[in-house]
Amino acid sequence: MSLILGVDAGATKTFALVADEDGHILGFGQGGSGNHQVAGLEPALAEIRRSSEGALAQAGVSPPVDFGFFGLAGADLPVDYALLTPAVEGMGIARRVRIKNDTMVALRAGLKRSWGVAVISGAGFNAGGIGPDGQEVQLPGLGMLSGDWGGGGDIAQEVIRLICRAWDERGQPTMLTEMVLTALGLPSVEELISQLYQSQFDYYPGQFDQRRLLDLVPLLFEAAFRGDQVAQDLLVRVGTEAGTTVNAIIRRLGLETTAVEVVLGGSMFKGRGPLLVDTIARVVHRIAPQATIVLPEFEPVVGAVFLALESLGVEVNEAVYANVRASLPNELRPERPS
Repeated sequence: MSLILGVDAGATKTFALVADEDGHILGFGQGGSGNHQVAGLEPALAEIRRSSEGALAQAGVSPPVDFGFFGLAGADLPVDYALLTPAVEGMGIARRVRIKNDTMVALRAGLKRSWGVAVISGAGFNAGGIGPDGQEVQLPGLGMLSGDWGGGGDIAQEVIRLICRAWDERGQPTMLTEMVLTALGLPSVEELISQLYQSQFDYYPGQFDQRRLLDLVPLLFEAAFRGDQVAQDLLVRVGTEAGTTVNAIIRRLGLETTAVEVVLGGSMFKGRGPLLVDTIARVVHRIAPQATIVLPEFEPVVGAVFLALESLGVEVNEAVYANVRASLPNELRPERPS
């Protein structure tokens, strides 16, 4: 029986699964950032290898497996594929390897058919889609460089900007101020500004860890859920941007009159309350009224497993879905927005 490896490598974490051709999950491994744009090429490859070898070890399998499908954040442009493909092939983890942007594995994790649109919002932001005829659209996903906005890093920076404007009275008061200061253990907005300023330069002591800012994103959802106008307005902006991005892909694929599935993947869509998802649905339904918004049952790494199986000619049917559900590690059973 054939064995496959599915990998989802993101900006903050990497997951890997080993499965058989019936969809039984045999091994799970995890690592840190597998995005070469964030971590650097060699550190990212090391995390991809670590998670893959962890999954193989748990499965009791020696490499190489028959097929490896790698959904990699940072696989955005042809130059990225030219860099990453030989590097991943050279690991010797799988006899055959295919690499796609992580948007595509997130899309496959949520679809019940072979086509649809996905938007990913985790630490970063990206989107892509596949039409019924197999045509693919993939945004570059390079942040401000390619016109993108709406990932966790962007949102955290905007939260900081809004509480600074509330502090100096250019903006509305917001409960985010107290929530952020408490979360970061800082006494005042002045100290927050000072810490963030000093962290830009290596000659100041006691550097503030910028990665802590991603922890502020759940606070935005909490404040919005509790009725904070500033937080709500920001979530509506995020949802409007995500919906606008989805609509652009729907138009490019000619899916306006179809019952297109729109998959929302990434940690941003696990936040408390319905406001973000409701806003996306409202924007999308203006141009694609039959569209269905999908909060995927499976994490993106499971989409990599499905794509690996399909690459071997295996039909991913209800029996495969049932086997995946029954054998999925607890770490990969996704949370639902409350």
